[in-house]
Amino acid sequence: MRALLITGLLLVGCAHGPRPPQLDGWHELRSTHFLLRTDLPSPDARTTLEQLETLRAALQSVWSEADAADAPGITLAIVLRDRAELRSFTPWTGFATVIRRGPLIVASGPDVAFGDLSPHPELLAHEVAHGLDRRWMPGAPRWFDEGMASYLESAELIDAGRVRLGGLSRDEVEQARAHTLMPLDTVAAAAWESASPSELLEIYRSARLWVHLLRAEEPARMRALEAALHRGVAWRTAWADVRRGLDTARLEDALRGWLYVGTLPTELRRFSPPRVQVEERALPPWEVHLTLAELLGAVSGDVPSDRQRAELEAAARAAPDEPLPRVLLADLETDPDRRLARAEALRKAYPGSPDAAVLLARVLREDGGPVEGRREAMLDAVVLAPDDVDALTAHALEEARVGELARAFQSLRQAEALAPWNPGVFVTRAVVLTRLGDCQEALDAVQRAMDVLPDEAPGAALAPLLKERTRIQGTCRPAHPP
Repeated sequence: MRALLITGLLLVGCAHGPRPPQLDGWHELRSTHFLLRTDLPSPDARTTLEQLETLRAALQSVWSEADAADAPGITLAIVLRDRAELRSFTPWTGFATVIRRGPLIVASGPDVAFGDLSPHPELLAHEVAHGLDRRWMPGAPRWFDEGMASYLESAELIDAGRVRLGGLSRDEVEQARAHTLMPLDTVAAAAWESASPSELLEIYRSARLWVHLLRAEEPARMRALEAALHRGVAWRTAWADVRRGLDTARLEDALRGWLYVGTLPTELRRFSPPRVQVEERALPPWEVHLTLAELLGAVSGDVPSDRQRAELEAAARAAPDEPLPRVLLADLETDPDRRLARAEALRKAYPGSPDAAVLLARVLREDGGPVEGRREAMLDAVVLAPDDVDALTAHALEEARVGELARAFQSLRQAEALAPWNPGVFVTRAVVLTRLGDCQEALDAVQRAMDVLPDEAPGAALAPLLKERTRIQGTCRPAHPP
């Protein structure tokens, strides 16, 4: 989870107390690249969706030289009416993270507004930047991701097809003058999770300035770095190539010169303004409960909360014929045998439900179970949900188990294209490669899975990856020894 930290720290504690959102007045809006669920008034919701699409097109122009193709996929967004509502879930004014369904942006309208209630463009730009980073440069470390997002939040739309990036306000220039720039290697090695709030502010400021410096003074290196990450090169390899021979003292001298004159270089990018077509529908109360449960899950990580479970139970009561609330409740079950039994029961009760089919495939993938019928369950999941990453990875493992390696890699390639930010994809690749005896490639895949974990991922998410790496190191036998 990456929060808009500086704004959040300044605002927490000086605003109205938390207030949970109501169940009425919610609607879902869909555009080409976003799925927005919100309790904003409909006109403000449409304005927010248009801002998201426009910012996405403008910010994506940064990578147009490396790859002109449009980044694939849908980004989810939950926007609450005001910050008091958001504070009933989190103290942050907004954040971006990754959930099972994909990248998620969370934001709110302001506490006090006159007219338009849509979130501040700077907040949206910061979080849209995080979503694009995950699409274009999965696996980039936190300092680089935050530095890029903080740099890109400066987006100033000049007209319908031009955006200026990199501008700093007078206050921001004064803050930069008043604080010592941390050395680049210190920023890259910073322990974000153990830093105090004041230390975090220093790391954020320095990360943003280093990204600015590199973009302005070393554009060729930056293009090479971004292109390598986009191709799937591991961060450590890509950064080592860029860092080699980099004169950081010269860059720091350049920054001092810029601050002396009171301005920093900006870059002007051209982009094609999107034609935003919006589909809108009202959300019934049971889907509002699901949205709030999803928000609670994003805040708590992999540890389900009582509030999350209560929202799912309320959704199940409100929609007794809908399988999804029951599927999500079953997925919270921690006992493997009970989880499998509930998944199998749901699959029988709802034979046409993609969600029930994918749950059973994922449970069989993660918790095991009898071999009999497993392949049929995986095939059913892929047929009912052909673009679901969990279905594809479960199918890949099962095909590899029975020796159908070409089919296994076909499903893996499709999953990687759909979700380059999903650690489960790379763990699956590691398992398949281990069976082939491609040991180093398998270890690289596990490292990739660790690289794409959200920064605040709990230890429970990292532990199985470390265990898998140890297992590969101890058991993998190279097919072609050196």
